[in-house]
Amino acid sequence: MKVGDLVTFSPQSWGTPLADRPIGIVMNMETSGTADFDDGLVSVLFPEMDAPYSSIRFDFEVVNEDW
Repeated sequence: MKVGDLVTFSPQSWGTPLADRPIGIVMNMETSGTADFDDGLVSVLFPEMDAPYSSIRFDFEVVNEDW
């Protein structure tokens, strides 16, 4: 995952089918500094929100891995 990627909420954090989860763009990433388990914060801007939503990296999944 990197800045500019399109992401949606992971199944564990949202609990609905992929088609029902909003898609947003990664605006910022902060790392925790731990190479083995990086649970840093990710800020994602969703179209229906005025401000980015921040949560741990594992709450999101990338939907544009092939570009």
